[in-house]
Amino acid sequence: MKRKRYTLKEKQNIILDYIKRNPQATHRSIKEDTKLHVNRIFRSLKEAFKLAGIKVPRTFDFKNRNQRRKIIINYIKRNPTVGGHTIAKETKINPCNAFKSIKEAFEKAGVQYPRKIDQRKKEEKKREILKLVKENPLITIPEIIKKVRTQPYKLFKNLDEIYEKAKIKPFRKGEKRKIKKQQEIIRYIKENPLATQREINNTCKTHVQEVFDKGIFDAYKKAGIKFPFERLKAYGIGIKEIRERAKTFEEEIAINLSGYGKVNRLVKTKRGFADIIFERKNKRVIIEVKDYKNKEISISQINQLNKYLEDCLCNLGFLICHKKPKKDKFLINKNSIFVLEKEELNRVPKLIDGIVG
Repeated sequence: MKRKRYTLKEKQNIILDYIKRNPQATHRSIKEDTKLHVNRIFRSLKEAFKLAGIKVPRTFDFKNRNQRRKIIINYIKRNPTVGGHTIAKETKINPCNAFKSIKEAFEKAGVQYPRKIDQRKKEEKKREILKLVKENPLITIPEIIKKVRTQPYKLFKNLDEIYEKAKIKPFRKGEKRKIKKQQEIIRYIKENPLATQREINNTCKTHVQEVFDKGIFDAYKKAGIKFPFERLKAYGIGIKEIRERAKTFEEEIAINLSGYGKVNRLVKTKRGFADIIFERKNKRVIIEVKDYKNKEISISQINQLNKYLEDCLCNLGFLICHKKPKKDKFLINKNSIFVLEKEELNRVPKLIDGIVG
């Protein structure tokens, strides 16, 4: 099928109609949508806009270098603190196409350039970064950028290369965060020598037992603060009541479970004492009981139960508590752990019969 040939007048009307429908039309959009070249039909796109009765969205007149310089100079005089990016955006002229540098543009405008020109060489910036990392190996990339006022990744491939050049052993995954949390906790203890573990956890948004190998005592030791054993004595009566309540709760769970199978309490393992080893239909599972009223179950309790499972060669464990967390099922290697509330004890035999085989 032959393509229809239009007269000059028809081509003009096609373009004028297109501009009326698309007031933001450009040379490219007209060519793509109408398959016509504006400059072959009109003297310029500006003429086409005028004939279409549409206000020209921007100037189509070519400006020489002096005109461009004049526009930028006038804009800088009106906006003495403006940056090069804003100048280009507002004037539609790149300052570097009219001046040798943005600083020259400000000088020609008679305005003091509001920013310092970074005249440091690459090697000097590298030395500053390496010095910072040597002084503080825990420093982060955003902190380096703020202090050195440069992007490290333009000078080094990655953080590992920075550590290598600084002769510092790279941190393992999560190690840097752990050390920072330790430092945060130590600072808090120094400022609050009588702080309880719960206060530390809430303020520092962490769990002391997971951050320090020996828990709260290790934290106080590294802070150089004597652990307030007097506080423990003061709360001795309360602690005794808590222990008795926990013991009662554990006994209650054990009695209820005995209706489903054989219960063995406080069984020694390689890494501690399991609260209950429960046997049913020649299958064994480990059950931990936590009488927490104001404390949530954390991953440390899950990991402890998993250790007991490994020690006893079991692959199913239960953690019984008053209020279970949002995530109540964990799969660690081949071991499955369920967190149940005391009202859900009847699920234990069902899960054993359905899962352990």
